[in-house]
Amino acid sequence: FSAQFFLLSAPPGTGKTTFLQTCAEKLRSQGLRVGGVLAPSSADTGRRQLVLLSAPDKPLTWQLNDGKPGDGEGCAPADAEVPEGAVQVGNFLFSEEAFGRAREELQGVLGTEGGPTSAPADWVLVDEVGPLELRKGQGLEPAVGNLLRAGARGELGPPQPRFIIVVRPSLRDEVVKTYGLDGTGCAAAPDDGMFAGFGGPEARAAAVVNLEVPAPGEATDALINRPTP
Repeated sequence: FSAQFFLLSAPPGTGKTTFLQTCAEKLRSQGLRVGGVLAPSSADTGRRQLVLLSAPDKPLTWQLNDGKPGDGEGCAPADAEVPEGAVQVGNFLFSEEAFGRAREELQGVLGTEGGPTSAPADWVLVDEVGPLELRKGQGLEPAVGNLLRAGARGELGPPQPRFIIVVRPSLRDEVVKTYGLDGTGCAAAPDDGMFAGFGGPEARAAAVVNLEVPAPGEATDALINRPTP
């Protein structure tokens, strides 16, 4: 069976978001439902926007300044003043309102009913999970954590959606452990959920695959056309 969680790790500027945009377009062209959030740069300002995949033609203002790249840890100097309605990540400021809309998007994929439900998306793209979520519980949290944990427990279908998650290489293992993508901390019985008959946590561990950004022009069909578990 194929993976449910594809972890896309690569340095900045290597085309991760462009790749996800291509994936979203091809998935939709095949009649598949796509949810989640992307963070492309504006062609006009160069600042990053948030695109909700339920409304991809209406990008949201997200990056609020042109600060020099920081360490991405979301830690500001003690005397720094953060404007109301902004979230500081390194030397950058981002809109909390846009983050709120992104959380609503992810919550919409999760749904409001407990237990297995009919998932409103076949694929979920998350660009990205970083220190702000993992270390501070802000940004896309708690929605992204609730969604990924529910997916790991097999609670989002049938059919189960599959995920492509952007994460920096140094945080890859932390994302897997924090959200239980490899079966750790999962209370579901081995024969429950999407992994029924596949050996419980061992199968969940096998359902996490590292993904590389393809070369420009390389087809995404091999990824998109993988058989559903």
